[in-house]
Parts: sequence; structure tokens; C-alpha cells
Amino acid sequence: MGSLTPISHLLGKPFAAEDVTGSDTTISLEPFPEDLPTIELPKISLSKLLDRDDAEAQQLFDICTRTGFFYLDLTDHDVGRKFWNDAVEIRQKAGKTMQGLEMSQKDAYLKRPVVGILDRGFQSTVRDEHGETKFNESFNIPRDELFGSEKTDFQLPSWLEEYKDLFKSVMRNGNLISNTILDILERGLQLKEGTFKDCHKLEDQSHSFLRILRYPGLKAGADLKGRFFAHRDLVSIAILITWLGGLQIPMEDPEIDQDTGKVTEDSWRWVKPLAGMGIVNLGDAMTIFTNNKLKSGLHRVLTAPGEQARSDRISVLVSSRPANQTLMKAFQSPLIPEGSEKAEVVTCKVWGDKCVEDFINNEVKKVKGTA
Repeated sequence: MGSLTPISHLLGKPFAAEDVTGSDTTISLEPFPEDLPTIELPKISLSKLLDRDDAEAQQLFDICTRTGFFYLDLTDHDVGRKFWNDAVEIRQKAGKTMQGLEMSQKDAYLKRPVVGILDRGFQSTVRDEHGETKFNESFNIPRDELFGSEKTDFQLPSWLEEYKDLFKSVMRNGNLISNTILDILERGLQLKEGTFKDCHKLEDQSHSFLRILRYPGLKAGADLKGRFFAHRDLVSIAILITWLGGLQIPMEDPEIDQDTGKVTEDSWRWVKPLAGMGIVNLGDAMTIFTNNKLKSGLHRVLTAPGEQARSDRISVLVSSRPANQTLMKAFQSPLIPEGSEKAEVVTCKVWGDKCVEDFINNEVKKVKGTA
């Protein structure tokens, strides 16, 4: 697999600049504030999952039936180390590109022409009076065009094309890691081998994506508290590599506001980024496939805390989604409960597109003032 930067010494530590490996440069990071309410996510070993360790597999399954969120130790196996180092390189190279380009150049990287899963193109939802990104922006790299068998005329912009092999590497290993998790969930649910994995193949048309996210740092004197709505992802599995705070999830058994039906502010907890760890969550697809036996991870993103808010936050997100033609319904197993409602069964593509359309109409337009 070639020479890989050793990163096992990082495991479980808060980030410092010298902890960011994978290149001959470092990233200057302010420390995560110590006085914030944080959640201690359980830690899962990738090496043990790949070795089919029964105890580790059971711990993973239990987590996925409760919260759907966990740290994944990427330091103890070559696959994980390669995934981590690729993410670091993406952060340093593609992230720097994102910081330096004019908005007109970014906007030229077009999304798909129809409303649906954001797996391709540049996105910047809210802009300031100067036309610059206000809260967050993203480059979205489509797995379909990079690995799918269908020939298209798609081509990455020249300023991303040079990183194509790097993008393919992190997506390939992300798919391997995701399918390792899916294999364990299959066995835990007593499903036929391949039930999940067979609809999550690397070459499937699925609108799976690599997303490079940038949250601009606050300028001196600014007091902008941007946030992304509490939501669950329209994926099966998401793997996040991030270096600064901002992600929040509810505590287990959170308090629910009786008037709004939403999690109360006091129940939200910060997730501290840890060196050598990916932050993994299940998405809504797994909840549908199991009639809520497996839990989709509710989360939101806020401005980074403390002095970290002054720095650009760049994160790398790798997703795995079911193939477009997969029917979104529960599989049959003694461990999967019967559904109480008979909803219309649609394909994953129809389901995802409809959810995105509803989200834009109900949430995004409110923030932009167009609803």
C-alpha cells in the first residue's frame, strides 16, 4: 500500500497543529474550549471491525440501535491510515483552492440540473452583501461519474481535476469502510449476507458523494452565529473528518419541547474533534430499511466555539447511499419490527429527491427570506 504517515500517536487527543499529518505542512488550530458541554462518543476500532471481532461488532450494533453516532479509530489499520491521510491532503490542497477562488469561478462548477441530492457542483446557500459565502459552502464530488460504468460528459473543473486520483482514493476506502459497517449490521439483524452491501457497491449509480465543506471564519468584531438546521442525513453512512468544533448532537434521551416537538437547547452537546478519529453516523436510509431498529443520527452544525470561530473550518465528508433503484422499504428479519403504516414504496432516487425538495421549501427558503 506504500509508505503511510504513522498517526497512532494521535489517537484520542484533541487537535494541535503538530497533530495534522499527511503533508510537510501543518494547520494552525486554536484549542477546543474546555468549558463546553460535550458528549463522549463511543470509540470503535476499524482494525477490529475488519478482523470481525465479535465484541467490537456487538458494540457497534448496540450503538447503531441507540444513537447512530460514534468515533471510528482510523489509526490501527492501513485502510484507515490511508483514508485519514487522504482527507488531510484534501483539506490542505482542495481546501486551500476553495479559500482562494473567486465566487464566479466556484459558481461555474454546476450542480445537477434537477433538484435532488447534492452530489455534484458548488453550493453556497446564503451570501453576504458582497456576494461572499456567509455561513458555509461546499465542493461536491460525485462518485457516480468517477466510478460508474455509465459514460457521461462530466469533467471536474481544472482546479479540481488535478486532485481526481486523491478524491477517488478517499471514496474507494470510504466505501470499503462503510461496507464493513454494513456487513456487521447485516449479521446483527440476521439478514442474508449481502442484503445491505449489494445495494452499496462502489460502481452503483447512487448519488453518493465526497463533500469538501468550508465555514468561513468570523472577521474581527463580527458576532455572526450561523447554524445549519437540526437534521438527519439522506444517506446510509456518513464519515466526517474535521479539525475544528461545530458539530452538535443531542444527549441520549434528550428533553423534547412539548410545543415544538424539537430537542431543547439544553439537550444539545458539542462533539469534540479528535485526532486520528472519523466521526461516523447512520442516515435515514438505514432507519427505513429496518423500521427504525437502526437509528439515524440527528445533528446540527454551529459556528465553531471560542477562538476557533475566527478560523476557516474545512471538513471532509464521505457518504454512502443505496443504489438509485433500491426500493426504500424495510427488509424482512425476525429482528426488524413490523411497520405500522403502509407508505408508498419508491426508489432511493425518488425518495432522496423528494426529501431535498421538501427541505428546501420548508427550511432553506426561510433563511434566505424567500418563503
